[in-house]
Amino acid sequence: MLINMPGKFFIYSLFLLMFLNKLSAQQGDEYIRLADNYKKNSKTDSALIFYKKASLEFQDLKSVEKLMNAYNQIGVIYTRKDEYDSSAVYLKRALAKRPFLSDTNNLTLATTYISLGVMYGAQDNIERSLFYHNKALAIRVLKLGENSSDVATSYGNIGNVYLRTQDYDRSLDAHLKAMAIREKIYGKTSVEIAQSFICLGNLYREKKDYKNSSEYFNKALENKILQLGQGHKELSKYYKNLSDVYYLQSDKKNGDLYKDKAEGLKN
Repeated sequence: MLINMPGKFFIYSLFLLMFLNKLSAQQGDEYIRLADNYKKNSKTDSALIFYKKASLEFQDLKSVEKLMNAYNQIGVIYTRKDEYDSSAVYLKRALAKRPFLSDTNNLTLATTYISLGVMYGAQDNIERSLFYHNKALAIRVLKLGENSSDVATSYGNIGNVYLRTQDYDRSLDAHLKAMAIREKIYGKTSVEIAQSFICLGNLYREKKDYKNSSEYFNKALENKILQLGQGHKELSKYYKNLSDVYYLQSDKKNGDLYKDKAEGLKN
């Protein structure tokens, strides 16, 4: 049976639409790739341009998760630029896509919650910050289990928020959970666990427990020396942490020693 002309036109239009959608998706993915590269190299203005271009492509395609991801990235950059109103616009756009997700415990949604938690934390809106960080944590534990690097990151985020409120016990509990997970996954000398050492060093410094603070800063330093080798410029900030803590203990000798080490790596 011959297909009449209207039928042929319909099929042709359908294939054309599919082809154009495929091209649009590829274009959106390419914009994301370019934006990620600009962000990695600290070229945030260029990154914003391409994340926004990607969002327009994904919006036309109704690609919900990719659209949310683009909005999340834009919001994060604006937060880092201290442009909170702009950040809120894009993160709330991402959040508005939640009803269109097939799974309400979606990991992309968890990323939106984290981005909102960071934004509100930067504005000292502690209650809202904790609200969103805990929602992200709940999704990550449900989807990934307790022993996940993303779960450890969420505990670290929560620990940092509690530290800002000087709720040291809750901050310590969260950071110890993060460290235990990282140690179980990566080991005691891993790159990942150094972040926990730094957070705990900062926490104990704020508590004026300088002995424990210097212990964790030393662990972080030893870890970084293992990863980077002696004399790497990045070690400067680790030496400075130790110098600051020794000065706080009125230990001028060690304070000067680590200050000189830090200064020496900057030159």
